[in-house]
Amino acid sequence: MIRVTRELVLHLENLARLELSEEERIRLMRDFQEILDYMELLNEVDVQGVEPMYTPVEDPASLRTSEPRFFDGRELIKSNFPEEEKGHIRVPGIHQ
Repeated sequence: MIRVTRELVLHLENLARLELSEEERIRLMRDFQEILDYMELLNEVDVQGVEPMYTPVEDPASLRTSEPRFFDGRELIKSNFPEEEKGHIRVPGIHQ
């Protein structure tokens, strides 16, 4: 059986760039453990002879045709960003 540890939650918190309170960590540990326990319960179900299901949707998705179209909302998008550099949107860098 898989156990969710504080170290695992701290690792996930770091990967997700989150800063959780101790109370939130405990709640997250409990929620993760509950999900994993449920998955373990599902592993106990006898599926002998049950045909695998690839998708719950029977009908194939109808896709729109791929046609090139001119996009004229560039200035509208740029107006939502406060910084611009040489005609490009400037966004904050990612720091590790």
